[in-house]
Amino acid sequence: MKACGVIAEYNPFHNGHRYQLSEARRMTKSDVMVVAMSGNFVQRGAPALLDKWTRAEIALRNGADIVVEMPVLGSVQAADLFAKTGIRLLQAMQCDAFAFGAEEGTAEDFISHSRFLREHESEIDRIFQAYRNDGRTYAAQLESAIADVLRPQGSAISFSTPNNQLGLAYVKENEQFPEPMETAIVLRRGAGHNDSDAFGHEFASGTAIREWSLHHGKETERKDMGRFVPQETLEALERRPLLDWAPYWVMLQYQLMLLSHTELRNIYQVEEGIEYRLKKEAEDAADFMAFIRRMKNKRWTWARLQRICCYILLGITKDEADSFQEKADTIRLLGFTEAGRRYLNSLKKNTDTPIVTKLREPHTADLQLEIRSDRIYRLGGLPVLEEQNFTRSPIYIRNEPRNPV
Repeated sequence: MKACGVIAEYNPFHNGHRYQLSEARRMTKSDVMVVAMSGNFVQRGAPALLDKWTRAEIALRNGADIVVEMPVLGSVQAADLFAKTGIRLLQAMQCDAFAFGAEEGTAEDFISHSRFLREHESEIDRIFQAYRNDGRTYAAQLESAIADVLRPQGSAISFSTPNNQLGLAYVKENEQFPEPMETAIVLRRGAGHNDSDAFGHEFASGTAIREWSLHHGKETERKDMGRFVPQETLEALERRPLLDWAPYWVMLQYQLMLLSHTELRNIYQVEEGIEYRLKKEAEDAADFMAFIRRMKNKRWTWARLQRICCYILLGITKDEADSFQEKADTIRLLGFTEAGRRYLNSLKKNTDTPIVTKLREPHTADLQLEIRSDRIYRLGGLPVLEEQNFTRSPIYIRNEPRNPV
């Protein structure tokens, strides 16, 4: 069975995701679609709108065959480490191909640029260091350094868009494996990645759908939103707890007041003296959004601050982050279809990587961060949100017909 992998968050799952799965399957002629999906905290440094089990089931009913969970220290990361974790998981799942969405370009464009940049890493680093004190964000400085190196050879691709940046990170990571997966590009249709206009395009962005879900009444524009998400997503948005930073603000505020400056410096990515500002601003901020607005500057972007807040909320230390990078892979299975079941049966005969289907010893030691993070995540959705680990088994969709795109 040929397997194609996708790295995703599905926060929440919408019709653009369903289109991507369908196109990736067609383009790669794959029998099985494997999704490495963020768990209950996502890449931009926020709690997922819907819990991981709900999102996994929706994906399985709309084109995915297997959903495995990305560890929290892989999902709540900047693009390069997010890509590293996702590609490593797809390689562990022995995928033959992988696909991602991009605004423009072909697989050959991304691969050639990836190889060129890898060959010129020292030059990029030299230019980047020269930009370090020019007042721009880290991302803007790095983008300029890459553009300066690429400019002489020309480029048909703009790497200023989030999807293209992430796609390049995926390809660079994939190319480092002895047997890289086949690469497939699904060109993005409809709204841009961060477009907040929910109704002006063929496909709405995840940003627009989250905004609508959190800030509109349940029946307001329901008919319009139904154009952009599968029925399963629409039902989940109406019936399940919808989470963002709001219910966790008091918990974060408590942590920032309780921990000393020294203790905060032990938290992953708390550096450059940011611990002093974190403690100072937390006391007077009315809510999480106000807190981030007070903290944000050119050096500390919104996404970077949100990720640090996640690490503080979850108590993730620098030592834990170092250990994560060094430890062997463990595959946490969230769900599968009948086709996925057949693929997993074959995979288990050909891999030494543990595939966890029911959380019990000895794998709890490898998943302590996920257990802790999920317990904290659940606090934001009580009393409705169910336990996220020990009472759960993988979702099995028996011969479920796929919804047409």
